[in-house]
Amino acid sequence: MKRIILFILLITSAINSFAQEAKLNIKSLNAKNNTVIIQIPVDDTWFYPAKKEIKFGDDSTVNYSLKINKLAWLRINNNTVLIEPGTTHLVFDNGILVQSDKNKEGMLLFNKRNAEFYQYRARDYYKKDSTTAGLYQLLENDQNEALKPYTDLFLKQKISANFYNEIKRYFSTEQIILQAAIPMVVFSAKQKINNDLDKMWADAYKKYSMNNLQDAFYPDFYYHAKYYVSTYLNYYIPLKKGTQLPKRDEDIWLKSIYKTFGDNYTGKMKEFLLATFLYEEMLQARYQKVLVDLFNSFKASYPKSDFTPYLQPTVNEIIAYHNKVKNDFEPGQKILANYDKFNNLDSLIGQFKDKTVFVDIWATWCGPCKQEFEYSKDLEKFIKAKQVEMLFISIDKDDAAQQWKEMIKYFKLSGNHVRANQALRKDLSDKLGKDGSYGIPRYLIIKNGKLVVADALRPSDKEKLYAQISKYL
Repeated sequence: MKRIILFILLITSAINSFAQEAKLNIKSLNAKNNTVIIQIPVDDTWFYPAKKEIKFGDDSTVNYSLKINKLAWLRINNNTVLIEPGTTHLVFDNGILVQSDKNKEGMLLFNKRNAEFYQYRARDYYKKDSTTAGLYQLLENDQNEALKPYTDLFLKQKISANFYNEIKRYFSTEQIILQAAIPMVVFSAKQKINNDLDKMWADAYKKYSMNNLQDAFYPDFYYHAKYYVSTYLNYYIPLKKGTQLPKRDEDIWLKSIYKTFGDNYTGKMKEFLLATFLYEEMLQARYQKVLVDLFNSFKASYPKSDFTPYLQPTVNEIIAYHNKVKNDFEPGQKILANYDKFNNLDSLIGQFKDKTVFVDIWATWCGPCKQEFEYSKDLEKFIKAKQVEMLFISIDKDDAAQQWKEMIKYFKLSGNHVRANQALRKDLSDKLGKDGSYGIPRYLIIKNGKLVVADALRPSDKEKLYAQISKYL
């Protein structure tokens, strides 16, 4: 059987790989809205912000064309599809792919695969077997098992040779990524060097160059590459050599990771990883000036990069942020005196006796917290009208003190502000957490110095939140 498969693949490999046109005819049934979102390739990679939103016609169809080589990966409405040159008709029902006139069974099967984040899967493998030999065997068995139904489809001529080849490459990439991830997650959890898994970790990088651009289409590939430069090269190897690791400085760390990406990758892969690193870091909305410097370095290295237009808007936000935070606090923004002396929640909320208080627990590094700030204006109007106090509790540590104050200005957070000390952070965890931890953003309602709602609705809930607060006026 292997000889038959190889013979077919050798014949089909003679097909030219120069850019050709691929046309998509996309029909949507039972759609929740009249748009389709396509994540399009950028320089033969998936780049998260590269998305195109297209409105359906009256017949619930969309037509879209792009230039590809022999095959391209696309994400359409969170479904993964593999497209070949020519016209492909796709049908989605309630956003899920249900029909294709090319490689249908292969694509439907692929979208049912285990798409769990690779580090979670790595932990599961280690639970099954903690020896290198056993883990290698598990990975190989699972790769063969995953590939088997595609081999059957290929032999029955239900998927093309190009499709089959790409699926083989995908599962091979997955095996290498999991091979590297297992020792990494074990080390991250235990902070101890495991000699048995050490060789497995090193082999995953030595045997695999990570410069094959096609592998960038694997959903977790960027994180695999990032952990190679950040955890393996910049942390694990120095620790193994007995090197004293310096205290982490955010700007120095970002520059170091950017440089390590540049030193260990080449060509288009290097450009893609540098761009993705910048985008991922800027997406955290921490507005570090150093990211602007690194972006300018990227532009100097790649003056015609197709990634730049997707990065520029976020860079502009960082520049606008630093211009804005030069201003003084607005009259409605009050940092409580001796805020760092509050060691528990009771003493803090005791400052607001005979009042109703809405509490927002947040941090400068918390993306969802900052997304909720978009609704601050509406909440502020309600609170002022009802004479409710607003209290923001930042759980940032001391090294983020300046950024904490800057974000109060940038997001126009009117109300009372404190930054929790270590004792208050622990008390919050004890009072609000399960097993000592809780997620943020977290919202509380205080009445007459007492906690009356320990998990209130969010500002984005608008009228529902206002009704909830109104019960305690």
